[in-house]
This record gives sequence, C-alpha cells and structure tokens, in this order.
Amino acid sequence: MKKYILIFTVSLFTLITSCGKENLDLNPFDSVGADVALNTPSDFESAVNGLYRQMIFGSYGASMMSFPDVLTDNLIFVVTGRQTQKTTFEWLYNANNTQQGFMSQSYTVIQQANFILENIDRIPDGAQKNNIIAQAKAARGLAHFMVNNVFAKIPTQSGDANGSLGIPIMTSSDIRQKPARNTVGEVYTAVINDLEDAKSLISASNGKERFNLNAINGLLSRVYLYNGQNQAAADAANAVTTTVSTFSNFAGVWTDANNDGVIFELKNFDTDTNVSVGVPYSQTLTGGIKSEYAVSFELYNLYQNTDIRKSTYVVTSSFEGNLYNHVAKYLSSSVNTGSGVVDIKVIRAAEVQLNKAEALANMPGNDVAALAALDLVRSQRYIAFTGGETGQALKDAIQLERRLELAFEGHRFFDLKRRGLAIDRTNNGDFADGTGTPPNFLVLPAGDTRFQLPIPKTEIDVNSNMVQNPGY
Repeated sequence: MKKYILIFTVSLFTLITSCGKENLDLNPFDSVGADVALNTPSDFESAVNGLYRQMIFGSYGASMMSFPDVLTDNLIFVVTGRQTQKTTFEWLYNANNTQQGFMSQSYTVIQQANFILENIDRIPDGAQKNNIIAQAKAARGLAHFMVNNVFAKIPTQSGDANGSLGIPIMTSSDIRQKPARNTVGEVYTAVINDLEDAKSLISASNGKERFNLNAINGLLSRVYLYNGQNQAAADAANAVTTTVSTFSNFAGVWTDANNDGVIFELKNFDTDTNVSVGVPYSQTLTGGIKSEYAVSFELYNLYQNTDIRKSTYVVTSSFEGNLYNHVAKYLSSSVNTGSGVVDIKVIRAAEVQLNKAEALANMPGNDVAALAALDLVRSQRYIAFTGGETGQALKDAIQLERRLELAFEGHRFFDLKRRGLAIDRTNNGDFADGTGTPPNFLVLPAGDTRFQLPIPKTEIDVNSNMVQNPGY
C-alpha cells in the first residue's frame, strides 16, 4: 500500500495499487470501496455522520478549544503540569513544531465534504439531497475559515490582509493535487459562498447536533464580522432565533445537563467518540485537579462575584499544597463518566448576540441597538449589572463581555488578532493568588509575524506549490 502524506490526506485516504493500476479509494467512513460506498441516500447520510465525527476527533476535539487561549492572556502555563503546548504558550513555534495536526485534520474534513459533493448526483433531487449538500458545504466552509485564521491573516487584521497569503481552497477530493495558497480575500469569499449556499438548502428539521439554519446564520454572523461586513453580520445574527441561555440553566450547559442557548454542538459520548476535551487544560487525579494551564490571575479577577460564569468556568482547589484557578468548563459531564468527555459547543446564542453588538457598535448611530444586544447576554450572567454605555465605552464593554463569555472556547486569540491588537500578559504567576511562576514571555506585539502560525514543514516538503509564512 502506497500512502501520500499530503496536507489533504491522512490514513483514512489511501492509494491502492492493484493489477498494475492505481485506483483511488476515497472512503473515509467504513471499509467498503469508494465505488459502492456512496450510492444510496443512506450511504450519504452515513458519510455526513462521518463528517461530524471527524470534526470531533480532529478540528475540535484535539487542541482547537485550548490553543487559541494558550496563545494569549486567558491562560497561564503551570510548571508542575505535563509541559504540553509550551512552545505555543511561549510563541516559540516553528515549521517543525506548529499546529500540524489541526491543519491536517481540518483538511480531512474538507476532503470528506468534497467527496460527498462530487458524488451527490447519485441520489435523486429533493429535500434530503439538498440537506446533505448543505451540511457538506457548511463543514467545508467552517474548516477553511478555521484553518485560515490560524495560518493566515484575518481580513480586519491589517490593511494588506485580503491580498496576503491565505490557505489553499480545496474543492476536490483528489489527494494528488498540489495546490498553491489562495489569498485571504479569496478564502473568505469561498467560506461565505459555502455558508450562504448551505443556508438556502439546509433542512428546517435538523437538530442542534447537526448544522441547522440557526447555526449557519450564527456562523455567518461570525464570518461577516471577521470580514469587516458589519451590516451583514448584524443581519445574519438577526436571523438566529435561539435565545441566550438563562442564568439558572447556564451551569448545566457545561455538564451536558441541558443545551440551553446552544445553537450547534458536536455530541461526544463515552461509548462512541470518547474525546476528552478537558485534557489540554487539566487531568483529574486522586490527589485533585492537576492543571497544565490555569486561568490567568488577570482574567479570574475580571469575573465579578455576581457573575454566574465565575463559578461555572473556574474552580479553585489545591494540588500538591498549592491553590490554582483551574478551568472548570470541561471537567465533567452528567451524561458521560470519562473525565472531560463533554459535548463540544461550536456556536451559542450568546456569541451571536455579541457578534451583533460589536457589528452594530462599529457602525455610527447604532449604539442603542448594540447595547440592547449586549444586555441580552449580561442580563443572564449577572445578578445585577450597571450598563448604559455609549461610544468607546460601549465597544470596550462588548470586548470585555466577549472575553468573559467565550473564554476557553477557542476565541480569544482570534479576537485579538482580527482587531490588530497585541497579546499583553501580566507578570502574575500560576497560583490562584497571582504568586508562583510568571510567564517567561509577556508581550507579542501587534503586527508580529507570529500571529500567523508557521505552515508545517512536512506539508511544504510534499507540495512544491506551498510556501511558508513570512518570518519562519
């Protein structure tokens, strides 16, 4: 068996040599050959299920939920931990030590989606076919979006971003192609086209465990915001009907006791996927919680005592005689017994309202509507809060709420990056009271090339058209 180790293939896709002729077996879903794997509507439904599983195992279930916070000021490296992601935390990554797994797994999602789309005309036209197309396009669009934001610029990051090196746009499942990098502007156009196409085709009956109409509109509010299209972001957010989770239900969202306010989630079960989302943050041992990354002292102190997120997102406890502010968001599930095996919340109504608030605040004359969107979140997080902000104070309040609400969900790095801001850590240590060992690296200046992670060397080696990011 001959394997092509390209960015767009992993062991799920192999090139089989038989009778002197190479035939591509593109079946990532089971052991049946590609020529019979996707023939019936049931086959395609199974293939779509495979997309969701791949998203859990790869682009979300690996380190995607943690490394955008590890890179920033939300987390602090704990010296007694396993030392994982240390080069990420210290911004010392290079082409041999980067987010290669995230890139390859995300492109596997893209490749699987393309295979579905290439063969979709084997089944009759109709609502089921449209729904399959919509889910495949939504998965492909989201994966392209996520990979680009890690390895390339975000359109609002700088004036030259749209014309700069993006990531390759893949619309074919052929593993032998060697694509060049598209521009950031081209990537965002492709992402928006996929999501808009999906919006027009998606089934109204899809639940929260699948791409659904609210999810696609919610994701469009995120993409349009990142792309600087503020009115489009607000319009997409207005199309979402899911309401923000209530104060009383909020803690249960993170133990899978309920999914109030969740728009789209990846179901994660002990008996099926069994991916521990919490492991990159900590491990629960007989002696207590052993953190690899604790909540930074600065972030912890931003949570008011009347904020339900403080007790939901953080647990303060001792390990080996020292107190730490551990990330509690993924510690346990009411459904699963495995440590950290919880459902992955891809997008929630609270984010959509914050997307809307920011987009409106960016446009003159919309402070009242922006404040109303912000207060939809704040009213369900605090016992009481003082609002009424306008102008820059309102914009600052929105960004503070984004940081508090979306902590440890893979947002912080991109929120700083897309706004062209530096990463600025405090000199506090890893213990709960701010003492202990402080970070060795405190500031990543705005505009630094390290805001674009390096393309893995292995991918450059196998694709002569792939070029490295500047500065590496």
